[in-house]
Amino acid sequence: MRITPQDIHRQEFNRSVRGYAVEEVDAFLERVADELEQVHQENAKLRDQLKGLESSLSEYRNLEKSIEKTLMAATQAAEDMAKNAESRRDLIIREAELRADELIAEAQRRREEIKAELVQLHQQRLTYVAEMRAFLQAQQSLLDELELRGYKGSGQPRQPEPEPPVELDLDADDLGAPGRAPRDT
Repeated sequence: MRITPQDIHRQEFNRSVRGYAVEEVDAFLERVADELEQVHQENAKLRDQLKGLESSLSEYRNLEKSIEKTLMAATQAAEDMAKNAESRRDLIIREAELRADELIAEAQRRREEIKAELVQLHQQRLTYVAEMRAFLQAQQSLLDELELRGYKGSGQPRQPEPEPPVELDLDADDLGAPGRAPRDT
């Protein structure tokens, strides 16, 4: 059975001839009751604090679990972001390589077109030179014939000297005029 401060205040003892002094016993009982009252109040206060601390501890444990879940989610998100960034990087590199290959192929195709144009222009030049040479030779022959008719005994008509053949190097970096040194740029 628990003794409360009220039990001590209400407690009465039988009187005997050789007993204790009643005032002293009453004063002591009053002090014990007061002390017990303080102990009970402190105990109640401590129980309330304990309930509050247990409640806080429960909240902290829940918060800890929430933080752990958040941390795990953040870790997973960071890993996913790293994987996505890596995949994106690889995709960008592949696209850049494909674009570079396309540009190289286009440049080579354009180079071949330019080479073909140069060959065509060279052929046109040769044709033009040959036509001019034929025209000039015809004019020279005409002049020679006119000279022979107008001046008897003036001698043999002069024959033009043949020009050296023109060669074209299609693989050369600088396609200048044939037989000439490449121009410095």
